[in-house]
Amino acid sequence: MVISGFTGEMFVRRRQFLLGAVAVSAGVLAAPSPVTAAPVLVTAAPVLVTNPAQADRDFARWLSVHDPREGVRSAARSALDTGGATAFLASGYASAVDRAARARTGHLDFANRMAAEHTPQSYPWVHAAARRAAIGTDAELAEFAATGYPAALQKDQAKVPYDDGAAQVTDEDRDLAASLGGVPLGATVQERAADLTTDAGIAEFLRHGLLSAAGIDADTHRAQYVAHEWAQWNEARQLTLQALAAEESGDPDAVAWAWQTVTTRFPRQPSGWSERERLARNRADAWAWLAAGATRSETLLQASAVREQWLSETTTATERSTWWTELLRYALSAA
Repeated sequence: MVISGFTGEMFVRRRQFLLGAVAVSAGVLAAPSPVTAAPVLVTAAPVLVTNPAQADRDFARWLSVHDPREGVRSAARSALDTGGATAFLASGYASAVDRAARARTGHLDFANRMAAEHTPQSYPWVHAAARRAAIGTDAELAEFAATGYPAALQKDQAKVPYDDGAAQVTDEDRDLAASLGGVPLGATVQERAADLTTDAGIAEFLRHGLLSAAGIDADTHRAQYVAHEWAQWNEARQLTLQALAAEESGDPDAVAWAWQTVTTRFPRQPSGWSERERLARNRADAWAWLAAGATRSETLLQASAVREQWLSETTTATERSTWWTELLRYALSAA
């Protein structure tokens, strides 16, 4: 959409604004021009405008922290270390995502095969570890393939007795397990808690399954918002580069179109991140409740750690909401 009335004089003023006047902070009114007495709201330019290369580095760094796949985070860190953030975003990220998916498939196949080939009667340690990994996080699958299987096999070969923990389950444990299905700790936690029917299952869940299920919920949350942010950020970046190129070529209509498109394509980004912030805070509160009522020391430690993770997600959501708000304000002032 081309906005009519964008004159050559306005383009000159716009270009001067980009080159020097963007230092004015958000909310400050610029001096009225001799042509019109109406004040113009000037918004400071975000890094995506003033330094696209730095914006690439910032986003690659964000991915290196928040993508749930270790292989992707590692690839992002390597790109940052070698000064290749822009190339990583152009093609390296997609390759890293593909490698991570293939690695997960291989690790899952291995865990399922080991569980099938090692019966609980002859290889209780391997069987239990393999089944645990098969329903666990990507990190747990990778750990089983790398070190978990040989460690469990060594115990089985040494005839170390395997205890499923059923005899140690208390009434408090049973009450806790029964209550978790109604607490908003996360979909995976609630579903698995609702399926507990035996003391052995409760013991396994409280010793291993609770933290694993919490990890799956956290990874799922991160995978969803990283995928969405990746697509939205890339589109916003391309539109910004189009606007800057139009500035250089002297095409005010293209400048106006690019910034107008930004304002119409991404209006829900700040509120979307605000919704994620509320979800993360509710999850943190639920895990705080669990920590406060825990009778097992390991449950207390697990719940406290998961609560801290969800609190960090609230910070992430707030930061991304602010990032998008600043971009949209600038686009409105520039369109």
